[in-house]
Parts: sequence; C-alpha cells; structure tokens
Amino acid sequence: MKQGFGIKVLSFVGLFLFTLFVFFPLNNLKGYIFDKVYRNSGVLLISESIYISFLGIPGVGMKNVSVTLPLAEEEIELHSETVTLRPSLSGFFPPHPGLSVKISNLKKGGDIYTKIGKGGHSVSFYLDAEKVNLEQVGARNGSPPISGDLNISSDINFNEADVSKSTGFFNMTASGLTINQQTLSPPDPGMAAFSFLVPAMKIGKLTGSLAMKNGILEITQFRFGEEAASDFKGNISGEVKLDKIFEQSTFNVALKLKLSQKILNNPEAKTFTSFLSSYQLSPGEYGLKWNASVKDFTNFSIKAIPEKLNN
Repeated sequence: MKQGFGIKVLSFVGLFLFTLFVFFPLNNLKGYIFDKVYRNSGVLLISESIYISFLGIPGVGMKNVSVTLPLAEEEIELHSETVTLRPSLSGFFPPHPGLSVKISNLKKGGDIYTKIGKGGHSVSFYLDAEKVNLEQVGARNGSPPISGDLNISSDINFNEADVSKSTGFFNMTASGLTINQQTLSPPDPGMAAFSFLVPAMKIGKLTGSLAMKNGILEITQFRFGEEAASDFKGNISGEVKLDKIFEQSTFNVALKLKLSQKILNNPEAKTFTSFLSSYQLSPGEYGLKWNASVKDFTNFSIKAIPEKLNN
C-alpha cells in the first residue's frame, strides 16, 4: 500500500510540474523579461507572443519579433517571424555554457543563427547568416549604406586575457551589392569640412575570408566587383598582428580600387574622386595602405590616415 501510494504521489507531482512547465503563462512575464534584457544589454525586444520551445533542447521562442540593436550612436532594427533562445555548450576543452539565438524569416529575407559562450578568459562566438538582405540592417534613422544579400560563416574563440592567442575564421560572400549614395563625415564635428559625397555605385559580388591563428589575423582573400558592369572593383590584402592587448595590435593592410568610367564622369562623384586622387596609381585606379595600431584608429591619430600604395 505504501509503495503504491508513493508512486501515485510521485506521478501526481510529475504531472503537476509538467503541466506547470507547459502551460506556465510566460506572456504575463514578457514585459519583465524584455526589460531585463534591455537593461543588461541595450537590446530592445518586442514580440507578439512568447512560448516554451520543445524542439531539441528546450528554450524560449518568440513570434513576430522586432529586435533593436545599439550601434554606437545609431540603432539597427530587425524584424523576423520567429526568434528562439536556447542554452548551449560552446568550446571543447573543456566545454562551457552558452546561449544560442536563432532568428528565422527576417522580414526582408534571411536567417541568422548565433551561439555565444564564455569560459574563463575565453569567449566563443559562432555565426551563420544566410541570404540576409542588407537593406534591413541599415541605421534605424537613415537609409542603409549598402544593399545586397549577405552570407556569413564564422567561428571565433577570443582570448580576453591575451588576444594574440585567439583563434578562428570568418568567411563571407555577397551578391547584388550596391553602395547607396551617402555622405561620409569624420566622427569629430570639428572636421565636418572634410565630409564628402559617395555616389551610388554597383559592386556585384564579394568574397572574403579571414583566418586567425598564431597571433596573426590574416586576410586570406577579399575581392569585390569582378563583373564587367561593376562600378567599384578591388581587393584587400594583408594582416593584423595581434598583441596581448588588443589596442596595441597593428594593421598592415592594403586596398586596391578601380572605378568605372561612369563614376569618373559623374559630377556627383567629384568630391569622392578628389579624395582618392592622392592615391592614384593610374587613371581610375587607386592604392591605399595602412600601417597603424588599433589605438591609432580609435584616437584618430595621424598614423591612421592611409598612405599611397606603391605600384
């Protein structure tokens, strides 16, 4: 009798916990959860509903979601059909807890899956983005600087204690790229006179790969605008020598550009081509190189100004 009674009690408790887990009114806590996320990360979440997701590892799902991401003084706003958050394991030796986020069916096209984890001094970051329409990732209060479809595959293990020990890769492809007309201005308001207009230019395809190991972040390939109809063609080569302290890491990078005759003849491109004239290698072709530290860039040092690339 006692054994049967105990089994009945355990069954009742198990059924109660299962029912509570399945039918718990998460939507009543939606505002509280989103407020906590915003206060801790600056990420603003708005969704039609929130629910428990049982597919695979249990997690939290959201429908018809708006995600606003802080980016310096601007914001990026994304809209998707669903967002799913799940606990996960990152790394191998040893594995450490993390969080995976799946953003499905972005409003203007694309899917994003990312997994972030932290263990000791190591932060792991995995990203897989498929056919993300860049028109939806422009600044919230302005038009997107670039249009086209983007694919990314990246897996990075960042060592916070010694950046030179970081490892990983970053691969990117894009199609239908177009630079939209925009004005580029220095971040310092006192240098507003150095602003210039960038005209709309067709790029087309882009392929880029970076590899990080042995204290070097190498640009293994980065080329764009190889089609005949491209207005903006070129490639980037070089490396970043990683220091233990990230701000002391050094760029040794070169950029080669070629503009179409259409852009060279465009009156609206005059300020842009005038800026590039100091780096002209031949008519319509330009070469720039940087040999500066991260600190030089963040402090807007004169060393961050590119030099002319030798032929």
